[in-house]
Amino acid sequence: MLKKTYYINGEFTPSEDAKISFSDSAFLYGDGLFETIRFQNNKLFSIDKHLYRLQHGLKILDLKYNKSNHEIINILESLIKLNSISSGLLRLIITRGNIEGSVWEFSGSPNTYVSIKSLSNEPKTPVKIVFLNEKKYPIIRFNPAIKSMNYIGNMKAKKDAYKLGAFEPVFYNEDRIITECAIRNIFFIKSNKVYTPSLELGVLPGVMRDTILDIIAKENIDIIESHISFDGINDYDEAFITSSGIGILECYWSDWKSNYKITKKIKKILAEKLRNW
Repeated sequence: MLKKTYYINGEFTPSEDAKISFSDSAFLYGDGLFETIRFQNNKLFSIDKHLYRLQHGLKILDLKYNKSNHEIINILESLIKLNSISSGLLRLIITRGNIEGSVWEFSGSPNTYVSIKSLSNEPKTPVKIVFLNEKKYPIIRFNPAIKSMNYIGNMKAKKDAYKLGAFEPVFYNEDRIITECAIRNIFFIKSNKVYTPSLELGVLPGVMRDTILDIIAKENIDIIESHISFDGINDYDEAFITSSGIGILECYWSDWKSNYKITKKIKKILAEKLRNW
């Protein structure tokens, strides 16, 4: 296994020696935020969008963070240089700090952790998804959404999807409206129009989601952010899921299939964009 270097509160540490405090607020209460940031050809991908979402989340949680965006970028770029990985994922975690005594007694500044890994090999064929009622899972939804550390409902759904032979679960809410995947966003295509769930549903504004929206707009394809009914999913011609780690993956569900004509076009443009980043 390739040895890696991580970042913990001002120090670059061998991954095998990386540790966090038992009293860290994220460990005890899930009190923190994270960003999964792609880098391609040793360059951070869409870092401005990640930092905008991060700062927004810090504000919602009233988490007073003491590093500027410039300092964060320097940490991320330094970690890329220290590791023999040209394209991969950085996971930036910011927690409120260590708790000493009562829940409101924090010692010192917020904690900053950054890990790194290579990109996983994405599936070469369309992946199966399964639709799950999000009411059955302990999901915390902020509106607008943030990348909080509370992902227990998402992870339980991932395990249930795996048991059902699916790559990713897709949630629908109590009104039977599609929201998002456990850790990804979803798009549908019908009659040469692209549809994706509206952010007003509490859907996380994924950075790759925004990248795809930009590509679609430049291709003069109609994009509609809306309420997509679970009961009408079989009427769509194509579907795909997105994230920073996988880019675009064509997807399908039981008793439905597609030729993914437009999806493949968008995927090709994204691949070219990433190659030349």
